[in-house]
Amino acid sequence: MHMPIIFIHRGDDDYLTYSLRQAKQSNPYSDIILIGKAVNKKYCSGTATHVMLDDYMESAKEFSKVYQHASSNSYEYNLFCFQRWFVLRDYMRKQGIQKCCYIDSDVMLYTDVNKPEFSQFTFEFSWTTIVGLCTLDNFCALITNYFENNALFKQLVQYTHQIGQVYGGRPHVSDMVLCALFRDQTSISVTNGGVFNNSFFDGNINQPLRIPPDYVEIEKLDGKKKVFFDNGGFYCKFKCNFIKVNSLHFQGQGIKKYMKYFFIPTIGFGRERLYFDYSKSMWLPVL
Repeated sequence: MHMPIIFIHRGDDDYLTYSLRQAKQSNPYSDIILIGKAVNKKYCSGTATHVMLDDYMESAKEFSKVYQHASSNSYEYNLFCFQRWFVLRDYMRKQGIQKCCYIDSDVMLYTDVNKPEFSQFTFEFSWTTIVGLCTLDNFCALITNYFENNALFKQLVQYTHQIGQVYGGRPHVSDMVLCALFRDQTSISVTNGGVFNNSFFDGNINQPLRIPPDYVEIEKLDGKKKVFFDNGGFYCKFKCNFIKVNSLHFQGQGIKKYMKYFFIPTIGFGRERLYFDYSKSMWLPVL
């Protein structure tokens, strides 16, 4: 049984078509589900099943009554980052789904997430996670407890400072912080930054990645990960070695424009190894 891959997105953003189609290409036997709004149904186009977000907002709306804002993000944006977990939980409950892969809409997926080695990849990344319904129930309960109890909320703010999630002197209490807190309080283990043997799930295409055991940083280009395409797959390089790319996270201002170039069918399958030149928005041969 192949678990579904679920996206939650409210906006009318054309990059959705690439993340949805890429997920289906790498996981042809999994159902791809977009929980969204009427404006983004057009991006499913036979690739994904579209579900109306408003049909699963009941618990999310209840949470909004206890939410306390302590973030550099806008109130609405940060609140919804938390609410999506309640939406996901309620959708899974109503549909009888016991386990799913949840990924953000700016993530391009290049591996079969049903591989056994990924089964415990839970809440290490809030933008790419494999999660069971029971774990999600517990996570939503923890979120609610820390926001509705003022004493616990003060502890949460202190924890945010402790793990360095502070911007401009203000704590950045995000769902990523609650993921870290949840891992600390449970038996959930983590990998080395999403690295599995000779492959990795990307945290952020703009941020460095160091490969164990020597923690050598992979190559960068224009401040981003330098990505190679060879024999139908993506790779990054460290020293003289290559590591397979399981996903790429196009997080940040002006980065999502590159997603269309990383949809595998748009590249083709030539014999030469290519690398992506961000300044030219082109795949070029490695000389």
